[in-house]
Amino acid sequence: MRLITALFLLSSLSTAGQTLPDSIVITKNSFVNSYTEYADKLYKTERFSILSRGNGYILNGERIAKSKILDFLSAMQDPGNTSNSLSKYQIDTNWIKHNANELLGYYSNRKEFAWNEKQKEFIYKELTNLDNYKKELKDYLSSGCCYTMHSSYRNEFIVEVFFQDRVKEEIKSRKYVWGYKMPWTNQSGDTLYNYAIETTLDKIQRAKEKTKDPLKGDKLVSYLVDRIVDNNMSTLYVLSAYTYLNEIEELKSDFEILSFNEIQGRGRYIWNEPATMRVRLKNKNMFNNVNLVFLASKTGKTIYSRDSLKKDYKRYVERVQSIKFIASYLKSHPDTRLDIYYFNNKGINDYNIESVNKNPKEWKLHDDYLKSLETSQKLGVKFSFDIDQTIKTSQQVHCGCNYRFDKSYLEQAIFFEIRDDAGNSSIWFLLPDDKVLLYIMDRATTLNFKRSDFNDKKEYGLIYPCALFDMNGNRVTK
Repeated sequence: MRLITALFLLSSLSTAGQTLPDSIVITKNSFVNSYTEYADKLYKTERFSILSRGNGYILNGERIAKSKILDFLSAMQDPGNTSNSLSKYQIDTNWIKHNANELLGYYSNRKEFAWNEKQKEFIYKELTNLDNYKKELKDYLSSGCCYTMHSSYRNEFIVEVFFQDRVKEEIKSRKYVWGYKMPWTNQSGDTLYNYAIETTLDKIQRAKEKTKDPLKGDKLVSYLVDRIVDNNMSTLYVLSAYTYLNEIEELKSDFEILSFNEIQGRGRYIWNEPATMRVRLKNKNMFNNVNLVFLASKTGKTIYSRDSLKKDYKRYVERVQSIKFIASYLKSHPDTRLDIYYFNNKGINDYNIESVNKNPKEWKLHDDYLKSLETSQKLGVKFSFDIDQTIKTSQQVHCGCNYRFDKSYLEQAIFFEIRDDAGNSSIWFLLPDDKVLLYIMDRATTLNFKRSDFNDKKEYGLIYPCALFDMNGNRVTK
């Protein structure tokens, strides 16, 4: 059927007869997101009829040159439309398969890693796999397909070509928020990739906005390489630690090495530190569900010395495992894991001290803000916001848990994290006087505590209980 339709159109457009369509009808459907039904609904339909008049066509009373109609029909019936090959976008597939190192040079953020042999071996296989390029090309052309927080409408174009008052060809675009109208679908169900279809259609409609031409050649290779490498970033961060394999293996004298990787991202454990390796360790001094996690920052061409860890770890493990209410829970819940962290040469780093405690300058900002609110209230100012929530937010931002500990006191603390098999996690600090501070609670529970125990009514999300306990689990004050 597709061949018959194509031959019909081609013969109709031949120079001998120059039989052109009676009309072309363009339908633009706009859809709106229906959040409650997980689907979209037709919001508006606009139709534009291009009618044959004399030696040309008219659209909305304006003349359309016959050449524009011919260009559009030729693009719609191009024999190569069903192909979306890499070569169509000027990519040499044979070169891709045999030039892995040169391809890595296209990566825009190559300085992200030192690129050890393990990383290269892995990424070279990905960069020479043509299936990866085909997938990323398809994703690139499909960008803008879907609704977002700020985009609630999608468009779809349908073009019908009429000969003798009968539809002889019809193509339909994808639904899209932004980006390309392609791929199109014809009456036979074929998927069509041809940017010329929409450019010639835009010329007919005199569209004011024009989508940028699809990338080709080296520019497209660069884009696809970036996507391929970025999609494998988690594996590359694991393999990055092999740069320091000799240093990590020094720990075998005291521990079983369970895993190692470079930390990806910042926020929970570190912030502005250089590249940091995470090494998960185990030995007979630890409960079955207790691990020691060594975070070693890059120092010159190596990572931080392992000597302090070897000297201190027994004391750290013994102290944390002596927290009676936590130790009891761990023994009765073997699927819950506790990780004791050691940052270079101590049990807590400056980033976490600043997060939980802030500093005197920040405390003053909060105190001054409270004074300004108090003054405003005395003057009879009526606030348009929730004053209690505002104070709580200011306290969190400027004072952390608002215990206002001396920094030297917190520098002796031990950071540890608890995770259970349901995905709940929490961050704690064992303080030098054996008080235990629950700082962060992520999701529903931690140990036997629920969010409601800390006056939180939400079911999920991250909260800051900032609760102090003694070694038996009793709530205490500073």
